[in-house]
Amino acid sequence: MTGETTVRTAVRIHGRSAQREAVRALLDGLRARSGHLVVTGEPGLGRTALLQWAADSFRAGPVLRLGPGEDRGAPATAGELLTTLRKAAGEAPLLVCVDDAHLWDAPARSALSHAAERLHTAGRVALLLSVAGHRAVDPEFARLPVVRLDPLAPSHADALLDEVTDGSTDPAVREHLLAEAEGNPALLLALVRRLTPAELRGLRPLPRPTADAGALAAVAGSALTCLSGDACDLLLTVAAAVRAADGPDVDTRLVLDALRHLDPASAPTANPLPDVLAGARCRLSLIHISA
Repeated sequence: MTGETTVRTAVRIHGRSAQREAVRALLDGLRARSGHLVVTGEPGLGRTALLQWAADSFRAGPVLRLGPGEDRGAPATAGELLTTLRKAAGEAPLLVCVDDAHLWDAPARSALSHAAERLHTAGRVALLLSVAGHRAVDPEFARLPVVRLDPLAPSHADALLDEVTDGSTDPAVREHLLAEAEGNPALLLALVRRLTPAELRGLRPLPRPTADAGALAAVAGSALTCLSGDACDLLLTVAAAVRAADGPDVDTRLVLDALRHLDPASAPTANPLPDVLAGARCRLSLIHISA
């Protein structure tokens, strides 16, 4: 049995210099004009962290966070949204952060996109959105400028691992964790937190698979919220099987057999497929959609 070890919290963003520069340009532009920017990236690559960095960096005026929740409900029309921004800004520049804008319903997304085109009427407003990059960009946001988060470069992933473990990871374990995470910072942290101190130092064997369904769910959980329980089980089983097989796809029959073994009372099926899975010739694979 493995247990979670105590791991330091990362205190800075590793890499992302180009993306931070794009955000800085958006904020600096508020001296003279409004602007907008969409941040995309697959689950775990740091969209939320980049928006938080922007909010923490902004000193010229207030920061407004909008979301689809009941406590931060999205205005129904572009006019209502612009009125909200105008009141929040006053005479100062305003940064508006909208994390996971793809989770807003269609009318709210439409209002958001139309408001983005009329920001100048609300004062000096910077609208910073994040949209999940594992899916196609919603048509409402297709005309907005985009900056994409890609997997971390090996040197940056290595630096992140050192920061959260104080450099105490065994070299072989380090190599294995970095290979498993494939540049995804949230997955790397989930894998590290899953290990005991003895496992991190190479004194005990690592669990297999290291990136189990729980670790994958911790990273991609928000991407699974719109799926049924059966679809989530299928997606996580395929992800774990692909990683264990070290190949691009897996045998559909083996995946369904594994699901039956986990829950003999269920009758798993590969149809219909979640939109992040593809099936061809009795094989299943994960889809990576560029935004």
